[in-house]
Amino acid sequence: MKFVFHANWNSHRSSLPRERMLTVIYDGLRFTAMSSEIKTTIARGALFGLASTSVLALLSLIARDHLDTNALGFGILMGGFGAGAFIGGLSNPWFRRMITQERLIVLACFGLAACPFVLASSSSLAIAAVSLAVGGVGWVTAWSGFDVYVQFASPRWIMGRTISIDNELTNGGIAAGSWICGTVAQDHSLMLALTLLDRRHPDCSSTGFKLPTSNRSVSELEPSGNYCAPAIALDLKPRSGPILVTTASL
Repeated sequence: MKFVFHANWNSHRSSLPRERMLTVIYDGLRFTAMSSEIKTTIARGALFGLASTSVLALLSLIARDHLDTNALGFGILMGGFGAGAFIGGLSNPWFRRMITQERLIVLACFGLAACPFVLASSSSLAIAAVSLAVGGVGWVTAWSGFDVYVQFASPRWIMGRTISIDNELTNGGIAAGSWICGTVAQDHSLMLALTLLDRRHPDCSSTGFKLPTSNRSVSELEPSGNYCAPAIALDLKPRSGPILVTTASL
């Protein structure tokens, strides 16, 4: 038996020449630097990554030294965080219909801030798993909020570059936070490392008062498809000569 599949691909070729790699990178950095909305989101995402990584970076030490459990207990803790992230991903559309994007990020920050304090004050594996599930909900909710907003704040022609810059800086915050947590845990104590960066979550929330995120639901930067070309009163030919066109905004 022979199966034949027919695919109808609607591809559009651009008449513009390819851009040089350095030019593409420069344009992405320049657009990001000039957009206050994208800079605000990236800065808050980097701060959130710096603060939120303490739990995951130290989770193996928490399981071994603080909760006195084995590899199975560590797997339960990771499973709790993953289950919370899964629930947060499924609940995101419902959350966004109920409250604004800014309040959602603030709640996510406080949810993640509560997780290390519960871990530090309790030695129960079950309570630790539940607190990690709450942290997983906050983790996915905040990250998806920042990523989606960068997409909505970027026009389509440069969206890939702005998302790449956002990912680089937020992951850089996670790497820096992990290094700081490991250094503090080695030189001082596990509990100090667990709560040190966690205190930056209120900072990430409070920056919303000065640098709030917009509650966009759709991209507002796409060109209108209902645009009609103006009627020209002159009898112009393709070789009529140079023409000066000016636009005025009211």
